[in-house]
Amino acid sequence: MNRKLPQAVKICLWSYDTNKISLSNPDDRFRIILNVLNHGTKKAVEWLWKNFNEKEITETINNSIASEWDRKSLNFWSLIYHASPARKNRFA
Repeated sequence: MNRKLPQAVKICLWSYDTNKISLSNPDDRFRIILNVLNHGTKKAVEWLWKNFNEKEITETINNSIASEWDRKSLNFWSLIYHASPARKNRFA
């Protein structure tokens, strides 16, 4: 499952070498979901919905850390998926 990431998604992963990201790697999948929901355009989110199921997206939100999110993005996606990060920051 080494599909190429579209440009709209690559932009959300600006600090990562997108040539090394693999959709079969659970850590990479987590990072893609988090970054697209945080910073993605409509096109990136539509791609996300085609490539990730609702359960995985919800689990990503639940297993993330609140401080990794833009506050407005977190509020929006938490309402959509009825999910919220289990931890407020890396140390709590």
